[in-house]
Amino acid sequence: MELREKCGVFGIYSPDEPVFPYLYWGMLAQNHRGHQSHGFATYSDGLKFYTELGLIPPIKEPGQASKVNQLPGNVGIANVRYTTSGSSDYNALCYDAMPILSEGKERSLVFSFNGNIVNVRELQDQVGVSRDTSDSHALAALIIKKLEETGSLPKAVSALMQSVDGAYSVTGILDDGTLFAFKDPWGIKPLCYGFSDGKYAFSSESTGLAINGIDWQKELRPGELLIVKDGMMSQVQAYPSKQQAFCAFEYAYFSRPDSIYNGHYVYEVRRSLGAALARIYKDKADRCEVVVCLPESANDAAYGFHEESGLRWEMALRRHRYVSQRAFITDGVDRQSVIYRKLNILAPQIVGKRIAVVDDSIVRGDTMRGNIKRLRAAGAREIHLFISYPKIIGPCFYGIDMSTYSELIGARLSSEEMAEELGADSVNYMPLDEYIKETGMRRDQLCLGCISNKYPTPVADDIASKIREDLANGGSEKGRAYE
Repeated sequence: MELREKCGVFGIYSPDEPVFPYLYWGMLAQNHRGHQSHGFATYSDGLKFYTELGLIPPIKEPGQASKVNQLPGNVGIANVRYTTSGSSDYNALCYDAMPILSEGKERSLVFSFNGNIVNVRELQDQVGVSRDTSDSHALAALIIKKLEETGSLPKAVSALMQSVDGAYSVTGILDDGTLFAFKDPWGIKPLCYGFSDGKYAFSSESTGLAINGIDWQKELRPGELLIVKDGMMSQVQAYPSKQQAFCAFEYAYFSRPDSIYNGHYVYEVRRSLGAALARIYKDKADRCEVVVCLPESANDAAYGFHEESGLRWEMALRRHRYVSQRAFITDGVDRQSVIYRKLNILAPQIVGKRIAVVDDSIVRGDTMRGNIKRLRAAGAREIHLFISYPKIIGPCFYGIDMSTYSELIGARLSSEEMAEELGADSVNYMPLDEYIKETGMRRDQLCLGCISNKYPTPVADDIASKIREDLANGGSEKGRAYE
């Protein structure tokens, strides 16, 4: 499956050297979390920043060295972004790229976040930000407003958390060089902290720390604020923690396999999910002759399936490395064109065989439908799908680009109906309880909204209930559920 995550963030303080190289590598390690824009900001006798469209470029790209000199300083933040709030036209992408500079009457800051604000319209009206902009501007303006009202960053963040419904893992720098990071009271999006040789760093994924040789220390707690000033870090519980609701989809799809959550590499969880599928659907697995997967996020689950089932694992689907656009990133005809061009099939490995196809998820079905058609054309005798994430039946309110019920194939079809529509012989989903077990977390520690229709934040849960009721009465959706 191809999905889009809203953002990845990184922030760092170094006692004695410029931080731009750390920002660059920390964000390059998270390029997969947002392809539409990237940006960097530092503090050195004032706040300096720049943003550009597209992925973070290679370090040898012309002009890259000059950017290091443009952004001096020993404090910095960085971001990669994909649009889940606001417009995605060219001008909007440029304006909404992060980090964002937000200026009040007396204070200013640069700001970057990963997540999505559900009550965004209310906040935009409250702080006087245009509804044509993304939720990032509203959140940044709210921090400045509360900071000037209270004179205290912890009080400002606490006040923000009282009025914002949604997911937000934030990094920022104040106009005096103070670096800060905080996570919403539900802890929906990842954000970890590392420390080595006097350097403090924050990253959406632990890979951003590892690539810089910075030791991972912990995942921020829900509602926690960390502040780095004058080489010292303080920890504040800015708001009482709600019931933790960490995004369950990070394990199956979004995060890199070498990232760490809850003390485990994501790779280990995905491998276990694949093995569990082979056990649960043993009769179906025994019917197959070979296992293949849709690269690359399903590779580890396919390996676990292969280990448990004893089936030969063939890398019969190969990705065109430089076709980088993710399929559920684009629209309409363009999406179909990308889907076709992303993969090449090694027909001799599957011709005449009953194949087990392992994938991480099915959202709209576009990618899977196209690939099944090509597998049939290549000579596959039977195609049985094994999906490591439970059936997606509801939109995401928190920063994943699946924002309506109507686009979700799992919201309207049973597994049997889905197999017929996709052209497969069977579709076999990971059961919800088994998925929770394999993550190593408890049910009450995970956000399962998209696979249970029960959302952790009150505004999102209320909106989702009203939309389902309206659809049941013959109504229709008019855009993103939260806008």
